[in-house]
Formats: sequence, C-alpha cells, structure tokens
Amino acid sequence: MPGKIKLRFLSAFRDFFIYHHKSLEFRAKIFAAIISAKFDPDEDDFSILNDIVSEIYENDQTRKDFLIQTVREYVARVKRNDRITLDTLLLCIDKDMKDHKRYAKKIDFSHLRRLMSGCEEEILVQQRVYEFLINEVKLYSQSA
Repeated sequence: MPGKIKLRFLSAFRDFFIYHHKSLEFRAKIFAAIISAKFDPDEDDFSILNDIVSEIYENDQTRKDFLIQTVREYVARVKRNDRITLDTLLLCIDKDMKDHKRYAKKIDFSHLRRLMSGCEEEILVQQRVYEFLINEVKLYSQSA
C-alpha cells in the first residue's frame, strides 16, 4: 500500500521526477488509445501491457510503474469522458507527433498488436486506431 501512495504522489509531479516525462507520456497515450478502444478494458489488458512495458524498460522499475499508471489514468479518463475522448486522445497524439517527429520511432506496432483483442466491434475500433497510428508514423517519419 505505501508503494501505491508514493506512486500517486510522484505521478502528480512526474514533470519533476521522471527524466523525459513527455516521451513517457506519449507512449502512455499510444497504449491508452488502443486499450480505450475496447468497451470494457479489464485486468488482462493491463497484464499484457505490463509485459510489454517490462520489455521496453527492462531495468527501470520507476519508469515501468509510471507508464502503467499513466496509461491507467488516460484509459479511466476516456471511459469516464473526463474532458477526453478517444478522438481527443488521437488528436493529442497527432499534435505530439507533429511537434516531436522523433516520437514516431517510439511506436512499436508489434506491441500494439498484442493489445488488440475483444469482440468483433472492439477489434474493428482498435484496428482503426492502429491504422491511424500507421498513417501518423508514415506522415511524420517522412517529414522528419
């Protein structure tokens, strides 16, 4: 329990405590977009995310924890319609990539494919998000 309190405290001030927090935030938006495309994301989705994040940040538990926490926050906000929807999240991703073209290299589509699951309708929405991200990478990789 004390670890969760510490994580929530540090999460509020991640700008100060996490090196390259904007890059981590971008990754969180990418994963949150795929997970939020599901009607009712569950712990299995976050278990897969945990495996993926462990591959990305093998030796950095703090970044792993922050990334997972940030994805959870984005997914919760999208599902509550708390000033953010899947569309606004995708617009944020577009703006981030437009401002920081190097972020295109941060998207690993094999990781995203592992998160794609659910009923036919959910997978269709996830596929559209996936295709949007492919187009964004093509667009901003060429203009980098």
